[in-house]
Amino acid sequence: MNPVTRRLLESIADPDLADFALAWDGIEERIVSIYRAGACSDDEAKDFVGCRRALLPGLDRWAAALEPHWKRALIDRAPRPSSPFDRILAITNPQDIIGHWELMRTLPAAREALNGLLLERAVA
Repeated sequence: MNPVTRRLLESIADPDLADFALAWDGIEERIVSIYRAGACSDDEAKDFVGCRRALLPGLDRWAAALEPHWKRALIDRAPRPSSPFDRILAITNPQDIIGHWELMRTLPAAREALNGLLLERAVA
């Protein structure tokens, strides 16, 4: 798990947001693993599809809250023209992750937005 996210989750009182953050961490790990390996096993494909399916309802719920955060996230010093979450979850076939450098460059913007929302919602 991302260490910043892990630390922020300690201050989150909303279990739905915590579940979304944990699910996001899961899909991000799978994307990075598939990309680095340059291959996707059947088990990884099943895991990716399951994570993606689990995330879609959460994204619907959290999209508006995440929007101001992803709009501030930069890639190559430029703002994102659209949601990095939508772009990442638009991948339906995990084989499409292989060699997809632009997808990898989108992951940090999503993580930054997620951590921004967690920080905003943290309880003292």
